[in-house]
Amino acid sequence: MSYYPSIVVLMYHHILPRAGFITISMDIFQQQMELIKKLNYKTLSLEEFKLFKEGKLKIKKGVVITFDDGWRDNYYYAYPVLKKLELKGTIFLPTEWIEEATQKYINNKVRFNPLPHSEAKKQVVKDPASIILNWKEIDKMRDVFCFASHSHSHRDFYFGKKYSWEEEFYLSKEILNKKGCNIDSFCWPRGKYTSNILNIGKQFYKYFWTTERGINIPNGKVDKIKRIAVKNSVSWLKKQLLIFSNPILGTLYNKIKG
Repeated sequence: MSYYPSIVVLMYHHILPRAGFITISMDIFQQQMELIKKLNYKTLSLEEFKLFKEGKLKIKKGVVITFDDGWRDNYYYAYPVLKKLELKGTIFLPTEWIEEATQKYINNKVRFNPLPHSEAKKQVVKDPASIILNWKEIDKMRDVFCFASHSHSHRDFYFGKKYSWEEEFYLSKEILNKKGCNIDSFCWPRGKYTSNILNIGKQFYKYFWTTERGINIPNGKVDKIKRIAVKNSVSWLKKQLLIFSNPILGTLYNKIKG
């Protein structure tokens, strides 16, 4: 019998040979994805998640696998695993980073440079094409991934221009629209926002994805979608899936943990 559970939304950043800050090792990532497959969780696309939130999709066990920032390691290390296991994912893109990486990549094919997060952030400025996805790679991944906004600049302003929040929302949406990507969903850089900024964002987007841990039920509320930052552990993930698939357990767990 079908019913409405809570949908677990997982938040990843880097997938690399070794684990580290906001980084899952390749081996553990593969085991985590195999666990999701083994436990018969349906991996939802953004469109399917929207239907669930609106109460139009009944599902027994569901998960949304998300990645932030558009790191190139997602193409080399995450995409093949998801494709082989026939799982779906979503990548939230800072469009300025992608544009800069694509420009440099077109001029000169750049070798992938897998770096830990602290070094990768520096490399975004020095050589974005080596560390950030380009539109060619994004196009190749459309059989597995949905793509949506992570702002335009990620509020880092690496490339010489500062943007207002209106510009962040508008420019990202305009570029994604031209590229045939999702234009309804926005993921907050570092999870930081205020009620005023959210109100501005609602002029451009409908679905807002946070870094706040919690449950996601079909209540029609889509301006604070909850996600769980993934740890480098298979047993940890199994526990989180159990807890946050159940609205009651997930709510109690959050109250205990604070």
